[in-house]
Amino acid sequence: MNDTRLKIHADGPVLLLGGSTLDLNAFHAVRERSELLIAADGGANHLLGSGLVPDAIVGDLDSLMHVENWRRQSQLVHCEEQESTDFEKCLYTVKAPWYWAMGFSGQRLDHSLAVLHSLARYVDSRRVLLLSDTDVSFVCRGDISLELPLSARLSVFPITPTRFVRSSGLSYPLDGLTLCAGEQIGCSNAVAEPQVQIEVETLQEGVYVVIADISCLPAFEQFLNS
Repeated sequence: MNDTRLKIHADGPVLLLGGSTLDLNAFHAVRERSELLIAADGGANHLLGSGLVPDAIVGDLDSLMHVENWRRQSQLVHCEEQESTDFEKCLYTVKAPWYWAMGFSGQRLDHSLAVLHSLARYVDSRRVLLLSDTDVSFVCRGDISLELPLSARLSVFPITPTRFVRSSGLSYPLDGLTLCAGEQIGCSNAVAEPQVQIEVETLQEGVYVVIADISCLPAFEQFLNS
């Protein structure tokens, strides 16, 4: 990542807002726990008429309505390059301990896949919780440990081939499995014990996404805060 493009710094979690479908009640709850609200281009359109103003609007600004009105109220960061999505522009413009990301999935599959691509690209420098109406997920590499509700849905999907040494707390253990898209994946697993631990082979530390029911959000938030 080219850190010379960083323009905004935060000491606490930042909420990134995209232009896809949005649960407004969930949005307001997360907003209260975020230091900054950053809209990715047209994501700011969700806020029209609400009285809420993002701390910044980042992107190529081709989807933003009422640009001049926003310019008087918020910081507009115009990123002219067209090689990345507005979501990725937010990631390289804003530095924070970790991020919420809402309004980036659930409407167009190509947009959702592009978000996962960006999260994989920044997996070593950005910790992001991706929220939709039904799911909470994060992209990571290495071992994880989560305290989750019993019977909660939990899936592990490999973005790059990933070998799992062992797991505990899952209905279907990952012990000794190498997950690889197109060969074997770990969807529709479930929490069998409150403490879920997943250990990855250090010599082949792939990138994978953990996806759970939205009810698991507090546990995921605690994990990123640890």
